[in-house]
Amino acid sequence: MSDFSKQLDGLSERLSQPQNIVIVPHKDPDGDAIGSCLAWCRVLNAAGHKSTVVLPDAAPASLLWMEGSASMLVFAEDAEGATARIAEATLLLYLDFNTLSRTGKLAAVLQERTLPVVLIDHHPFPDTSLAEILFSEVKVSSTCELSYGLMKALGFVPDKAAAECLYTGIMTDTGMLNHNSAHPAIYKTVAELLELGVDKDKVHREVFHSSSASRMRLIGHALCNKMHLLFGGQVAYIALSDEELQAFDYRAGDTEGLVNMPLSIEGVEIAALMTEKKGGQIKMSFRSKGKLAVNAFSEQYFSGGGHRNAAGGEFWGTLADAEVRFKESMSVYLQDVKP
Repeated sequence: MSDFSKQLDGLSERLSQPQNIVIVPHKDPDGDAIGSCLAWCRVLNAAGHKSTVVLPDAAPASLLWMEGSASMLVFAEDAEGATARIAEATLLLYLDFNTLSRTGKLAAVLQERTLPVVLIDHHPFPDTSLAEILFSEVKVSSTCELSYGLMKALGFVPDKAAAECLYTGIMTDTGMLNHNSAHPAIYKTVAELLELGVDKDKVHREVFHSSSASRMRLIGHALCNKMHLLFGGQVAYIALSDEELQAFDYRAGDTEGLVNMPLSIEGVEIAALMTEKKGGQIKMSFRSKGKLAVNAFSEQYFSGGGHRNAAGGEFWGTLADAEVRFKESMSVYLQDVKP
């Protein structure tokens, strides 16, 4: 029996009895995190379980149209309520992250609970000690794609609402199938989700075409005034201070997709976005083309990781220092990968 089959049998056995399940994604949740959480919540509740999504922090407004989003608990906004719900759980389901630190301040609460844990994720190098049952597959586009395959294997059939959540995660994590989407399996999954009733036009309208005027002005400011080209135009980066973000009435998710935009410039192979957070943290996002592995770069220099062409990390200090660190480390990295 393969390891996958053993893990699947273990999950099936766990779900053979009604469970009280808390579903947790990573902090700063994106479409794949929220989509997989809400899809699993809906499917598991339909199967007779009691499931609740607990977020470390708030989700972007562009994702709150998905069915079930109003019932999510946000630890950063109601720590007492979220902690009480976790205390009731008989099973924890972790989605779209590979180490508990990715849940931020919620990690301390989760560590106190000695419960069975199921982890479903598509990022490399998972913490195998984190979960009793682990599904980690880096070859899939997203946790939503992996989740759909697991649902099918367990005999679950997502309804239209759950299918739209899964479709959202696939579209957002691949940039509408522009990256990490070369394998034919992803298109079979998308086709099956459409057959389940997904309203593709609605999803794209809600996620990609419902920006506020302030968000559009922020993106314009970032591209016009804050984008810098380095190393002969091979690298582009944008650095946004907290003051700048607040000047444009920043809301969670307003910079979603911004890091991808410089890759549209001819010759740019690596793009980076630095956004200043409260308390001296700088959030680092990286994208690349081809064989340039920004996950390795992020892991080495910015305590991060991710996928070859899409990764994230962090820097503690000033935004100016983060820019210096990025330029110096990128110079070394490009020398190391030079053919």
